[in-house]
Amino acid sequence: MIRNVPRDEWLYNDRGMMKWLGYFLSDHTQDMTDKKANEVPTPRLPQQDAQTIDQVLQKSWENSKWITLQLNGDAYLTVYNIDGIVIGTNDHLVYFQTDKTVTINIDNIRHAEFKKGSHLY
Repeated sequence: MIRNVPRDEWLYNDRGMMKWLGYFLSDHTQDMTDKKANEVPTPRLPQQDAQTIDQVLQKSWENSKWITLQLNGDAYLTVYNIDGIVIGTNDHLVYFQTDKTVTINIDNIRHAEFKKGSHLY
């Protein structure tokens, strides 16, 4: 059932989609700006040995300290950083709390260090 209301009986003057055009353009522009800021290349940190990475993960878990992990991405040359706290491990997996819970394979961790400003007591 289609209900056609004559224009003179409308409660307000609806201009149609024209009123949304500026919103979509500005919203899209802001989204593109945010994505471009996230695409800033991450400097590659040196590959750490497994023992060093394990020590940082262990201290983060024991003391609930924030750490920064650099992970190898999909391609060999792609790396990215993630900040959070270790909340658990299982076999070769690390459960990492950021703004959400993330599961990370230990083999993908390139570098681990305590987050700047986070002091280990």
